[in-house]
Amino acid sequence: MNGELAALETLYINTALTQEEIWTPVTAYHVDGLHPEVFRRLRRAISAVERAHSPMATVVRGESGSGKTHLLGWTRHEIQERGGSFFYVKLVTGRNFWESAADSLVDSLYRQDEGGQEQLIRLLDALSRQARLDTETHTAVTGRGELTRAHVDAFVRGIRTIDRQVGNEAADTARALALIASTGDPVEIGRAYFALNDDDGDRRAAWGMSPGGRPAQRVLRDLTRLFALVGPLVFAFDQLDTLVSAAETSSLTSPASGAGRGAKRLSSEIATGLMELREEARRTLMVVACHEDTWEQISRVAVRSALDRFEVLPTLGAIPDEDTAAAIVSSRFRPSYESVGFTPPYPTWPVTSAALSEAPHRYTARRLLVRVQKHIEACLQSGTVAELISLAGAEPTAAAPPAPATAVNLSTLTESFDKLRAEADDLGPLDPTAEDGLMPALLGAGLRSLVRELGADETRFSIETDFGGKAALHARLRYVVDEASENEFHWSFRAIAANNAIAAQNRIRNATVEAGLTADLASRRLILLRNTPYPSGPKTKAIKDDFEARGGVSLPIGAADLRTLAALRAMLDDRTSGLDEWLRQERPASRIEVLAPVLSDVRQHLGLATTEAGSDVVADAASTPEDAETARTEIVVGTTIRGGRSFAVPMESLRMHTAVVGAAGSGKTVLIKRLVEQCALRGVSAIVLDPNDDLARLGDPWSRPPRGWTDDHEREARRYFADVEVVVWTPGLNRGRPISFHPLPDFGPVLDDEDDFPRLVRSTVTSLAPHAGVRGSSGRATQQLGVLKRALERYARDGGRTLAGFVELLAEPPSDIVNSRTSRFAVQMADTLEAAMETDPLFGESGAPADPGMLLIPSPGKAARISVISFIGLSGDGPAQFVSRLQATLFSWFRAHPVGDRALRGLLVMDEAQNFVPSGAPNPSTDSTVELIRQIRKYGLGMVLASQLPRGIHNQALGNTVNQFIGRLTQTAHIEAVRTMAQARNAVLDNLAGLKAGMFNAAGEGTGFSKIEVPICLSHHDVPLKEDEIVERARRGT
Repeated sequence: MNGELAALETLYINTALTQEEIWTPVTAYHVDGLHPEVFRRLRRAISAVERAHSPMATVVRGESGSGKTHLLGWTRHEIQERGGSFFYVKLVTGRNFWESAADSLVDSLYRQDEGGQEQLIRLLDALSRQARLDTETHTAVTGRGELTRAHVDAFVRGIRTIDRQVGNEAADTARALALIASTGDPVEIGRAYFALNDDDGDRRAAWGMSPGGRPAQRVLRDLTRLFALVGPLVFAFDQLDTLVSAAETSSLTSPASGAGRGAKRLSSEIATGLMELREEARRTLMVVACHEDTWEQISRVAVRSALDRFEVLPTLGAIPDEDTAAAIVSSRFRPSYESVGFTPPYPTWPVTSAALSEAPHRYTARRLLVRVQKHIEACLQSGTVAELISLAGAEPTAAAPPAPATAVNLSTLTESFDKLRAEADDLGPLDPTAEDGLMPALLGAGLRSLVRELGADETRFSIETDFGGKAALHARLRYVVDEASENEFHWSFRAIAANNAIAAQNRIRNATVEAGLTADLASRRLILLRNTPYPSGPKTKAIKDDFEARGGVSLPIGAADLRTLAALRAMLDDRTSGLDEWLRQERPASRIEVLAPVLSDVRQHLGLATTEAGSDVVADAASTPEDAETARTEIVVGTTIRGGRSFAVPMESLRMHTAVVGAAGSGKTVLIKRLVEQCALRGVSAIVLDPNDDLARLGDPWSRPPRGWTDDHEREARRYFADVEVVVWTPGLNRGRPISFHPLPDFGPVLDDEDDFPRLVRSTVTSLAPHAGVRGSSGRATQQLGVLKRALERYARDGGRTLAGFVELLAEPPSDIVNSRTSRFAVQMADTLEAAMETDPLFGESGAPADPGMLLIPSPGKAARISVISFIGLSGDGPAQFVSRLQATLFSWFRAHPVGDRALRGLLVMDEAQNFVPSGAPNPSTDSTVELIRQIRKYGLGMVLASQLPRGIHNQALGNTVNQFIGRLTQTAHIEAVRTMAQARNAVLDNLAGLKAGMFNAAGEGTGFSKIEVPICLSHHDVPLKEDEIVERARRGT
């Protein structure tokens, strides 16, 4: 690489400013010529609050990329240079104005000025000096010595000597400030106070604080008055556009969720909060930065007299002239060029004055920098340095583009990656005292690698890892959905290893607030990482339940993920040559389990198809193109006893459903596993119900070859374990991999279908009825079911999706659903359902509802996903209730995802099927199973019903199976049941009790029975797993 290319390599222009940039020095690239009148008036306002106690408020308006965030960073620099304090206020949905603002102020306490001192310590130091505290107390209060109650008492007394009113009214808040500046347990007490957690009264009282909590508005007022004692303040309000846009988007996408009403209230709440805060604050300048449309919305609902107190500054617009455009570019280039001793031909090289002359009145600062950055990247990729002559011109291309990294180079990177993984520390990041220092960089590296792997436009992504000393989050990925409205999608992460209940509560609550997590806002996601159960206790449970109700997800982070993250961090920090190509080829970040929710969402936003392929996985086992095509379209289940021929089942016929029957020791489980494995090798995913705890071994290779193992088995096993992922799920058991499906399915895909919609309503009513208190077949029960059915039809057609919303409808039923006699039934059922939601975690709506795509869609680079559902966390009717909801959700999902020209889209394996669709008294999943097996085949889902007790399976389920495998049976009742099945094919089955293990009478579509022998499965087969063994597999995901 020549010197000019090397110089360009050092240039990186961050065009998507985030909260982090507000706290970093901006003077190096500040340009006075951009918006000079706005900066002049802001300087005047800062000077005014520096001299007087009266508050001031200004509004800065501008489109995306016009410089609003940079302006806030400049304001932060100006106020801190004058000895003042800067608070960045971010309002979030799901919390009122005062709670959001108070939380933002606490976050800003930990932010450092450009001299490296936290604003919290600056405040405590200044107050201690003004109060003339003794050296010991001064040292303790500012966090440099051990803090005692006596020190805190002296600190509060000192504040009263400065301002008696502030010292009296803000005493608790002053004590909490001293606590969070200390170390150890006092920090958590102070954090709990600022988190508005009022459950720690006894420990709080020990430090002289009131045992009860203090309202957020009072805490905010206390903070502003304490800070005003030592200098001026700036409150900067940013991201109002993102908040309003997200709320409006949510109201459009979830019309029945209540989001529309929330969106209408939002502007009013912001307006009222801003006006009241201005009255509460002292010596404070409020700066509101937003789009013109956003301020107009706020203005429409604000009181006119209060609105007049806000000075609306000139709108930030495009670059005014060529000199300003040149200053913007050169200020970004100069530090990088100087760092490598490069002297450019002219300050803006390689951007010419001709190109810059096109910027005035047409380009915002961000748009210009994005264009410049794209040109630099094009030069580096082409290996040719070319001047940018026109902003509208084409990018440079090389006459002969450089060859991609060779296999040898990529192999070297793989070796380096493997070595770094082997050497990585997978314990340190899990230490509660170290996670805040280690996790942000690790997660940030994973997110950066993920964006690069996808080959997406990186200017639309930004990654945050610095959330101040409070570390409410450890990492956040932002994706700009619409730049004009600043509508963004956020994925946030926070590791929580703390075992102390108060500490865990504070961290969950702070993360929830910082992430903006709320049930009505799908564009905000939060993933908490924890490998052990959360502390017990009702308060922790309530906070965790609230987190899950808002859509939060808690995942374990395994050693494999931590090692991969550490290796990626090292490679990114070293700026390893060829790394981007290696990432796109190997995709290590895409295989990180904790990033799976992000990967799925991002691929959808980018319009990328999720990997569902896999047809080429089996092609290499075929010797001819014809053989390869056959291998793709059918699976060999076994070999006939007579003639030694392969017994194959066409993939498409599996959509006609399959029965596998055999007593214990017949080889039934091995046959189930072979069906699942062979389908997976052909790119067909499966959901496997595992009530016996022996199918969770589908992800375990054999430790040594079993009897009958051949070279063909070995080749298939290598492909299977390389190309298929097995994930074990544990509904009802949080220490494994919990999953739940909300009681109401998505009716959207079937609303217009005159057959499928009534079927889905009918099966859902059957599932809801027991929870609504409907029992038996009396006249009363019939009337109750009628009300439930009419109400559910009405709710579904109105776009309703949540059980809580349905309960609201039942509680106040419209007249077209009930009459004067049945209205009381609706209210009673609403009360009963509401109680069931509170007492049954799987029936309620705690946690985000799982998407069947999680169970069926494999990670990039994999051919198929096998999701094993273990029921170790459920008892009684729990498994049947879970399966009923799963089936309703599957029906909607398969309706919404047509099978197309694929022979088979997925398998649902129901081992011990008599537990889910019994022939006797129905249970919660009976009707849903019968309906699913009747209707789902046309949408591409094949069902496998397996049982030791065929007589115990509902005849409408067993009678709808085309592929049938009947192994050894010993009990007369069950032998007679399968002989009845055989009679439908004009076949007679004899000597069923004498069949050896692995032998089955097999029949497919249009065929009679043949006696076959089934080979050993590819995955390890052994005795059922113990609970701890299942949990271990669930946590590692394989």
